[in-house]
Amino acid sequence: MKIILLLTVVGAALSQAIDYYTIADNNLDMEAVVNDPEKLKAMTDCFLDRGDCDPVALSIKFIVAESIARACDRCTDIQKHLGRVYVSGLFWKRPLDYRNFARLYDPEGNYLENFMKAVADY
Repeated sequence: MKIILLLTVVGAALSQAIDYYTIADNNLDMEAVVNDPEKLKAMTDCFLDRGDCDPVALSIKFIVAESIARACDRCTDIQKHLGRVYVSGLFWKRPLDYRNFARLYDPEGNYLENFMKAVADY
């Protein structure tokens, strides 16, 4: 009897759907953003509280801290792709801003590496 109850509880827990993040535009061409210095700066300024946010950047900004801290466990595959392209592009194209981004969203250095591992294949 106890085993049936345990299996029922475990089954119910496993069957819960993931509550994925919602962003304003899942079709955002993040490669185009990263390859356009003005667009990359504008998005980064939004994330770093240095500039205005357009609706898409603002919707992403709302999930950045949690998605980094939780290794993107609530991200869709598309959002994982967007995150990987943005963070790696920031690292290579705006290293100072990357350091500021890392300081803001991962001040103890505990999460960004795991985030990048989680999104590496997307």
